[in-house]
Amino acid sequence: MFIRLLTTFLLLLFSARSLVFSQEILAGNKLSSSVEEKLAKSGYTLYSQNLSQSGQDEFAYNLILSFPATKKIDDNDENKGERKKLTFSFRQEDFFSHSEDILDFLQYIKDIDRSWDGEILFSVLDDSPLDSENSIKGTEVYASSVDDSDSMAAIAVSFSDGYKAKIHTSGKSHTSPLWLTKDISDAFFNLRKNYSIEDRLSAIYRLGILKGKERLSFFFNNEIPAIELELPLSFQLTPLKEFAKNYNPAESLEWDMHYIYINRGNFFRAVFISERAIIISCLAVGILTLFILCVFSFVGTHGERHKVEFLRSIYIIPFTIAVSFLSITMGQALAAFLSTFLSLNPIIQYGIKIVFSMLFISLLFTVQRLLKFSITVFIYGYILSVISIFNIFLFTTRDLTLFVIFAIEYLITYLAKNSKKLTSSIFFFILMLLPFIPYGIVIVSKAEEAELLKAVFTPPMGNLLLVFAILPFQISWLRLLIFFNIVAGARGYTTKKIILNGLLSTIAILAFISCIICAISHFIYKPQVRAAQKIEKNFKREELFTLSAKISQNEFSGMSTNHIRILSEIPALRYEVTLYGEGSEHPIYDSIYAFKANTSPDGNDSYTFVIPDYPPQSITIDYASDIKAKARIEVTAYYKSREENTFRFEKRELKVE
Repeated sequence: MFIRLLTTFLLLLFSARSLVFSQEILAGNKLSSSVEEKLAKSGYTLYSQNLSQSGQDEFAYNLILSFPATKKIDDNDENKGERKKLTFSFRQEDFFSHSEDILDFLQYIKDIDRSWDGEILFSVLDDSPLDSENSIKGTEVYASSVDDSDSMAAIAVSFSDGYKAKIHTSGKSHTSPLWLTKDISDAFFNLRKNYSIEDRLSAIYRLGILKGKERLSFFFNNEIPAIELELPLSFQLTPLKEFAKNYNPAESLEWDMHYIYINRGNFFRAVFISERAIIISCLAVGILTLFILCVFSFVGTHGERHKVEFLRSIYIIPFTIAVSFLSITMGQALAAFLSTFLSLNPIIQYGIKIVFSMLFISLLFTVQRLLKFSITVFIYGYILSVISIFNIFLFTTRDLTLFVIFAIEYLITYLAKNSKKLTSSIFFFILMLLPFIPYGIVIVSKAEEAELLKAVFTPPMGNLLLVFAILPFQISWLRLLIFFNIVAGARGYTTKKIILNGLLSTIAILAFISCIICAISHFIYKPQVRAAQKIEKNFKREELFTLSAKISQNEFSGMSTNHIRILSEIPALRYEVTLYGEGSEHPIYDSIYAFKANTSPDGNDSYTFVIPDYPPQSITIDYASDIKAKARIEVTAYYKSREENTFRFEKRELKVE
């Protein structure tokens, strides 16, 4: 009995160890080979795409299946520009946990009648535990290898444990075209599947403030329209099937990125406002507002008087812009100065910049009172309308979809222009903020700290753009100060008391703005939460002598072929090999491995070989150099550690004499 129990225990222990071991080693080339074997057994013929062109070492590789169109494809001039090839991109790391659904989808694509070519990409190494600028990503390799990007589109697929699908349309500086987003959302609507489009305020991504999805960026960088779906397990890829069934290449001609998405729930089809509609609206608003500003504002007896006031006070526009620009620049300098000895997050720094500018503008108003310049409520209201309509065209040139929020701002300022009471002016001042709140929340909550710091510390052109963005609020504030003076004058206050009243009002409003900025920092930016969620990778050198490296040379016709041989006793996450020249001769001419030059201000450049992650335990890097070239080579191997987010590394140094 005891022997039987002992045998059973040992078998279970062996099975558990085998399972853990298989999970640990199912990466790199072994993962690609396992996926390929599974697909081959299912009857599919694949071709591989190497991530490294060394030709002698076995790394991970992409796998690609092709499904030619079942209907004849017309390639005449009328059909030029149609996306007659669709790529569905899965990650190899997701394959075995979703193999049944993926294989079912492959069979579906194979069986349906199609007037387009289908291609299935199983990319590898898109997500690396040691991400760096030298990382090789499978999707990036595939996208950069496409010869005819004008005739294809891509759909990247990932999986989640939620109940709602997520549609991602944004990469860095680009977004999915309207036709692709619409077709995908229609597929979900037809199936009554719950979904959400995550990147509705797409202008933020196109302007580069948020980065979006990296896989999409790889496609966009190679001018391939793409979209990414994050599907729950319960959906079983049915939205992809619905999309593939209804896909029509004739509807894929335009790449309309500047559109607005309106979600009306799962029971109504989504509404999209196209780029063409936005341009027409922009022109219509421009013509109408210019007509109103130039004609209706100066009609009648009051209009003639206002015309004289305007011509007498026209200097205030360039003067206010110049003062606002100066105040923003000084506010930026103040934020930089305070940050040298105070720990300030980007939101507080940005707040210092804005509050200082508002204070400076308020001092401008005080100077106007002391010099007895006559600036009326009408003049500030008229200038406010002029600046608002100018902002529509200025910021629409940055991104067409920004037309909506600046058009709303103009409408509010136009309604506020004829405001006669202090309370209504305060109401319109607050109302002007509303169109910008959704953009502000998304930027503050999602943007990385580095991107927010760029918004704080910008070059002069960036500050000038900021001036025009906040100028309507500053002019509205000056109008409020005039209203304060009117009320004070009606009560018989002296000039000194009126100025004091304005200063106290300024201090009160700036204190209120400061409280709002602090609330935004605490409740939206959440520095403590960001610090807790930030994953810091730790690296520690621990020599367990699992890594060995040596170099040998062959000389021929004044050239030297150098062979760097690397051997690790256990699988490594990454090999990093960097070559440093130590003489006047160029240390490297060519190599079977790709390499990147790292320039240094002191002229001591180095060269790093680009090696895919999860390399084989033994590799050889051959490179050619001058026979007299001397170099120092650093070989570093990174390994997983038992500690979370900690990586162990070993380093060896070689000399080329």
